[in-house]
Amino acid sequence: GGVFQAYPTTGAIGQSAINDDIGGQTGASSVISGLVVMLVLLFLTPVFENMPMSVLAAIVIVFVMSMFDYNEAIYLFKVHKFDFSVWIVAFLGTLFLGVEFGLAIAVAVSVIIVVYESVYPHTAVLGRLPGTSLYRNIKQYPNLERYDQLLIVRIDAPLYFANAHTARDKVRKYKRVTEEELAKRNAGVVRYIILDLSPVSHIDTTALHVLEDMYITQKRLGVTICMCNPGIAVTDRLLRSGLVDLMGRNHFFPDVIDAVHFCLEEMDRAEESALALNVGDPEEK
Repeated sequence: GGVFQAYPTTGAIGQSAINDDIGGQTGASSVISGLVVMLVLLFLTPVFENMPMSVLAAIVIVFVMSMFDYNEAIYLFKVHKFDFSVWIVAFLGTLFLGVEFGLAIAVAVSVIIVVYESVYPHTAVLGRLPGTSLYRNIKQYPNLERYDQLLIVRIDAPLYFANAHTARDKVRKYKRVTEEELAKRNAGVVRYIILDLSPVSHIDTTALHVLEDMYITQKRLGVTICMCNPGIAVTDRLLRSGLVDLMGRNHFFPDVIDAVHFCLEEMDRAEESALALNVGDPEEK
């Protein structure tokens, strides 16, 4: 480029494959291969003049196939299907459309996956590890202990306008599934929902409105919502929005176990009150 006042923007993929196959590590390999190509063009052109294009294509394909990383593809397929799909899209796009279009398509697919994972945050229903005060995902530990009429949900992502409604819908779904399980055992309905906000590092005004609407809706249905372990920034937003005062400060807890104890005590008091009303005053009888 410096000799002929040209600006090289890219190189032939076949040449890149050959350079990689022979183990080239520095720019000297490109200089040597360029000199070889120049000598071939100057002195050996008549030899290759009548060579069929299919032979030249086969040579290029053989060297390009050596750049195909099978082990990485297998690893991505086993570990993360989304990454494997991005890899496939980038490979096919580069193979049929060129490097620029292939990379552009791969970047676009990566952005779509990021948006999807952001809009659909991971959530989990929690249960207590037997003999401990630890609460974990019931899908990860099938033998966890759960309390009737009490639902514990952990939200594992920041809450903002794009995913707040999805998180609310997931809580509703968990409640519906739990009540269906309780109905099979004739064990009542969900009366308390505990939201574990410890993984939530950020919350915006839209999410605050969604939490407020969820609290009001569930309260009308006779369900009490408690929140536990929000971060400093999240707690500050909850206070400024007035949600803490609306729900009551006694419904916010530093840990899941504290919220569970509060809910169980409230359920015990409600059962004692109901029992007292059913028994009535002995003198009246």
